[in-house]
Amino acid sequence: MPLVTPAVAPFEYCLHVPHDPRAVRVARASLRTALTAHELPELIERAELLASEMVTNAIVHAEGEADLRVKWYAERLRMTVWDTSAAPPNRREIHVDSECGRGLQLLGLLADSWNYFPLTGELWGPASKVVWCEISRTPPPGWG
Repeated sequence: MPLVTPAVAPFEYCLHVPHDPRAVRVARASLRTALTAHELPELIERAELLASEMVTNAIVHAEGEADLRVKWYAERLRMTVWDTSAAPPNRREIHVDSECGRGLQLLGLLADSWNYFPLTGELWGPASKVVWCEISRTPPPGWG
């Protein structure tokens, strides 16, 4: 008889992230705490990796603060990162010895879906953007 994974009630958390590299560690720990509390341990490693890449990109490529929002609904985890840069995420060519630039490749490999959308600045203050990804309980092939 196959194992049936119990449904988890919807939840949502938001973490305001200062423009400080230490914030990535805080974001990862907060995410781990939320997923543990909601009994979703199978998502922790992948969610931490993807969220830390998105938060790191926000800190490295934007000059201001950021927000990490985590929402569980319909058996999917959506993570969004808002930052103060209007520049779209840009895939960089990476080499074996590259020390950075793999964040968007990881999103493409490990997220079920991801994208970004610009915020033009008319309603939301200065122009900015949101990068998001979604993952389900089923990991991609080769994960783990």
